[in-house]
Amino acid sequence: MKKTKKAVSLAAALLLALSLAACGKSEEAQAVDDQIAAIGTVSLDSEDAIAAAEDALSGLSEEDREQVENQAVLEEARTTYEDLVKQSQADEVDAVIAAIGEVTLDSGDAIAAARQAYDGAAAEIQALVQGAADLEAAEAKLDELQIAEASDAIAAIGEVTMDSGDAIEAAKTAYNGLTADQQSRVANAGDLTAAEEQLKELKRARADELLAGMTKDEDPFQGVSFYYPSGWRFYSDGSWVADESSFIRPYLGVSEDSAWIRVIYNYTGDDWVFFTKLTVLADGETYHKSFNYFDIVRDNSGGVVWEYIDDDGTGDEEMLWAIANASEAMIRFEGDDYVSDYTVRDSDKEIIRQALEAYEALQ
Repeated sequence: MKKTKKAVSLAAALLLALSLAACGKSEEAQAVDDQIAAIGTVSLDSEDAIAAAEDALSGLSEEDREQVENQAVLEEARTTYEDLVKQSQADEVDAVIAAIGEVTLDSGDAIAAARQAYDGAAAEIQALVQGAADLEAAEAKLDELQIAEASDAIAAIGEVTMDSGDAIEAAKTAYNGLTADQQSRVANAGDLTAAEEQLKELKRARADELLAGMTKDEDPFQGVSFYYPSGWRFYSDGSWVADESSFIRPYLGVSEDSAWIRVIYNYTGDDWVFFTKLTVLADGETYHKSFNYFDIVRDNSGGVVWEYIDDDGTGDEEMLWAIANASEAMIRFEGDDYVSDYTVRDSDKEIIRQALEAYEALQ
């Protein structure tokens, strides 16, 4: 009996040893298994936990790694996380597309942003975007609206008159803002070209009419003609008269292919001002101009002095129109020590108006 009990005891011990050997997982392997299990339900916030578990697994010895039972769980967690990231990116693109809303002519920026977001996504992300067709539909709708806007603007020109400039410019802006493909689909594009030509002819006729009433001075060597509106006074030698008082008067230069405007700023008085600046006050609107001291002509005769400059008027159209249309316009000639003010006469306002109308008709 003792021998039998001893044999049974040895057999039990052997079975226990074999059992322990079969399930003998290292503490390191078990810790990684626990770390993987702790990941739990995978979400977009699981990146750190998954990455930490992957680092822990890769840090094990080959023997310990073989004991980790949750490796497949970790791989599935990584796959699930990456799928969630892709879907999240696709959802972001969908949100930009959805933000377009109802398409209007003001939707260009929103549609462009959506297109940029979609095209900038990887192909696998694009495949998950639900609103790709909506984006294409929005682009097509905007395309139609833009073409219709240009077509309507052209139709709104109507009968061309001297006042059609703004309408033609608006139509031209709308048309030029289209792509070449869109322009090819504007059915009445030819009407815009015709309107521009008609306005050009009307302006030329109006310019010829206005210039006919002006004093003309030709420079055959330069191929340039100068036109002075009625109201300018000239001496017998053709030079203009400084007049007995200050004034501001424009005149035109015209060549075969261009026209420009120049302005005489003239101070006349009984004492010198030595002006280098002037300030214009037209119905509360103020304008300023400055000049080089040595560009100003100064002379005197019989106790009267005059100072004037012949200046390029390009860019001063707004100021000149303000003077011409003002109920009261005043000019101050300013020197370092002296100033002189004068109120622009109605006759000079008319000169300014004639010159501006002819200048604009020649453009």
